[in-house]
Amino acid sequence: MKTGIFGGAFNPVHLGHIRLAENYLKHLGLDRVIFIPTSIAPHKSSGEFASPQDRFNMLSLATKGKSKFEISDIEFKREGKSYTFDTLCELKELYPEDEFYIIMGSDQFLYFNKWYKSEEISKLATICTAARNDEDYKRLVEFKNENKYLENSVICDFDVFEISSSKLRKMIKNKSSISEFVPEAVEEYIRENKLYV
Repeated sequence: MKTGIFGGAFNPVHLGHIRLAENYLKHLGLDRVIFIPTSIAPHKSSGEFASPQDRFNMLSLATKGKSKFEISDIEFKREGKSYTFDTLCELKELYPEDEFYIIMGSDQFLYFNKWYKSEEISKLATICTAARNDEDYKRLVEFKNENKYLENSVICDFDVFEISSSKLRKMIKNKSSISEFVPEAVEEYIRENKLYV
């Protein structure tokens, strides 16, 4: 089985995340995409996070009815910071027959050589990213060529829906409408649970 691994804070999940996952499903011929919300991201303060349960619930609402999308709470069960290498090793044990594809943003891809055990990760899974524009694409290809262990990585050029979770959190604080950027059920959940206010 070809399994996409889509990790992130999803704080909150938005249509950019969902469309990206749909694009990868199609482009790479994946059988499924597993969304893995981060417990504590190594590079972020936990103060700006909604609770693990809230982020899991929002992902459940955003992916409802999409049979090829799954959500895993694997990183919530682990103590300490969440590292992709550790998660990947656990997934390999759970699904030994699967071929893994790690989905990441172009900014993360360009920082990948600084990740914990990045070379080992590239041996366990295919690293996949998407360029925001032509200039971004050139940068990504250049970085791929500079890092030998990324020679099997995939750089896609489909359209990326431009919105960030941090921008959404600011919009919510400012009482601006976020309806065009998140699924309706997620918007309702944020409002009802008074998140990010």
